[in-house]
Amino acid sequence: MKKTFYILFLLALISNISIAQVAKIQYLENLPYDKYELKNATDSLTFYLSVNSSKEHLPLVVFVQGSGMNSLFTKTESGRIRSEYGHSSLFGISEDKFRILIVEKPGVRYLQTGPSKSFDHKFSLESWAETIVNAINYTLINEPIAKDKVLIIGHSEGGLVSSRVARLLNDKVSNVAILAGEGPTQLYSLYKFAADGTFFNTKEHNMPTASERLTYLERNWKEIQFDPFSTEKKFMGFTYLRWSSMLSTSVMEELKHFNNKILLVQGSEDKNVHPETAIISFTTLLTKGKNVQLEIIENADHSFNISGMPTLDGWNLTLTKVIDWFLNN
Repeated sequence: MKKTFYILFLLALISNISIAQVAKIQYLENLPYDKYELKNATDSLTFYLSVNSSKEHLPLVVFVQGSGMNSLFTKTESGRIRSEYGHSSLFGISEDKFRILIVEKPGVRYLQTGPSKSFDHKFSLESWAETIVNAINYTLINEPIAKDKVLIIGHSEGGLVSSRVARLLNDKVSNVAILAGEGPTQLYSLYKFAADGTFFNTKEHNMPTASERLTYLERNWKEIQFDPFSTEKKFMGFTYLRWSSMLSTSVMEELKHFNNKILLVQGSEDKNVHPETAIISFTTLLTKGKNVQLEIIENADHSFNISGMPTLDGWNLTLTKVIDWFLNN
């Protein structure tokens, strides 16, 4: 009962930023986005929509970033504004064929970097997904968008979040692409990488055997379950609230309720998300009768850099494949 009440409270907190409001829109100098801000007495929602010269109703591409607590834009020591999380690659691909929507995480302000109490207190699967839902709904209502052509791309942690958003918006989303975004719950990757020594096998952890590392992981997960709403206690740099909400479901579980097109993309040499997770997700969704495709990129890491090919921009290549799939399906 306590968990249900807390989740409903979070959703109400985010949802009360009504899409009927008029957003404050700010031109961002030297960036191809306009900044949109919706505020009420207790919270705010910040998102960015690409500037486009076309007068047509274009498709919408929503990019959901992976884990982290920085803004989508940060300022360098020289004062230059730099894009974070890889969304800038979409501009070289767009050629005025679609609009790009990106959303700041709950508790994160424009240009914010590093840990913050605001992020820790507000960030969970529920609050993050609902924030994106509100940004999409506002954009679809107030901007010239082709409402039958909406793609959500989720990378890493963003894969699960995109799956939840697709489930919540279902008929408003035509395509979902999950890039290195797990399949079963993230606990599967944590377990596999703890077992083989990729995780927790450092001088700091001092756990040279698989048994020690797995015991450590299981003990931490039990502690998270015991205090799932804590925003003070952390594991691997993130609050128990983040972990309990994210590990309570999976990409497969969320997408089994989604009725449109799904693309799963995974690098075979990923050391953050176990490559097996994409195959598990793909085969499971097939058994549910879903319209799903799988692409394994050989020798690619978590960001789709390909080993032995340093001059190849694997991230850009992957996004190009995703956009081609979206525009032609």
